[in-house]
Amino acid sequence: MELEVQRHERIMASLQLVWEEMDSIDQILSKTPQISEYEVVPGGQRARGRTRLAWGPVKWTMDIEAEITGFQPLQRIAYSVEGPSLEVHYEATVELTPVGDNETKLDYQAHFDVRHRMAGRMRGLFNEIAEDHAHSFLHRVKVKAEQRRLAQERLLK
Repeated sequence: MELEVQRHERIMASLQLVWEEMDSIDQILSKTPQISEYEVVPGGQRARGRTRLAWGPVKWTMDIEAEITGFQPLQRIAYSVEGPSLEVHYEATVELTPVGDNETKLDYQAHFDVRHRMAGRMRGLFNEIAEDHAHSFLHRVKVKAEQRRLAQERLLK
């Protein structure tokens, strides 16, 4: 089973402030509500952790591995999350484009692939997970970057 997710967001903050909210695996995982705990591996490009998936009465706890797979400072970051026990692979790419001094366009694209026979039958669960991840991640990046912009503006007054 494969799923695609695309989101676009306008953020009222500079490119630099938006980038700082998503420029590492630690920043990405800290804004991912499905991942309950994680530890960044020395080197900072990879992490191991756990996720708890729930959909009605169905609940899974799954070990995950995440890593940065592409990195162009202030432009693009790509990452993947693997859940070997359910044969889950999630790849996402986030691209930033400055619109003005205090506005940034964020484009989010993800591909979700589930190969486990039983999990593959639960398309609704994984569709909900993918949509929730994209929405939560973008919302958290947006809120944090805009809060920092407002704080900077107040300090400059």
